[in-house]
Amino acid sequence: MCLYINSCDLLFDERGLSRVFVSHILVTILDTANDARILVLEDSIRRLNEVVGGRKLKIHVDYYKLVESLQQAGSLIYEIKYSYIPAQQVAVHQATQGIVDAISSFKKMLEDAINSSGYKPSTVRETLNLTEVFYSFRIIAQFKSKLLEFDDDPGYAVDIIAVEISQTQAVPDSKNLTECRCTDGSRIWRIVTNIQGLKPGAKLACAILPPVEMMNIVSEAMFLGGDLLPEDTTLGPLKTPPPSALDQARAQVLQIMKRMT
Repeated sequence: MCLYINSCDLLFDERGLSRVFVSHILVTILDTANDARILVLEDSIRRLNEVVGGRKLKIHVDYYKLVESLQQAGSLIYEIKYSYIPAQQVAVHQATQGIVDAISSFKKMLEDAINSSGYKPSTVRETLNLTEVFYSFRIIAQFKSKLLEFDDDPGYAVDIIAVEISQTQAVPDSKNLTECRCTDGSRIWRIVTNIQGLKPGAKLACAILPPVEMMNIVSEAMFLGGDLLPEDTTLGPLKTPPPSALDQARAQVLQIMKRMT
């Protein structure tokens, strides 16, 4: 969204006569109420609220303090959502930092509780809930960089990364699903896909999306098509993903946005 702003300067010539000069400044502002990055951020906070509100993690933790952190973040989201300022200003807005700080506090409390208790999910549902929590942490942690380093294409509202398949196996009781273990160079991702013929060593683009349960397996990301990336592709973030991969990421983000508007 662009606005023209008139700027008036009063100047004096050598005779002491005044002249008014009007200049036009083109200012780009952000439609923050409908920006994909902000709506995906809001969705991630909503997901955390659902997990905490329903006490869906069977872990001993001070849920009241978690709720306080979420309430703090939730009270600030609307300050940026309806600010209608440029993306760079949203990134440095006090409310944005407040959200990041509140969720960082939430994350530390939860990780301390997990580490001290040795908690491991005992059911697929618990695994899904915990994966959803850490997906939301990732979205919030990356929010500022999304505003500063990427344009407002919805596809960039989530992380698009290059991964290499290390292991594949057929999903039991499924006709066409495959479970893939993949690495991005720093961690292992479990991805369930219906793309056929994938083998260890293949590199593909994937998007880090809200996790889903498929045939009792939690899929943590989604391959963005079956086209293989070049063998020399560096694993990890893809700043310039293939157009077809970006198209698919965009389609997934638009579904999130539709639920939030």
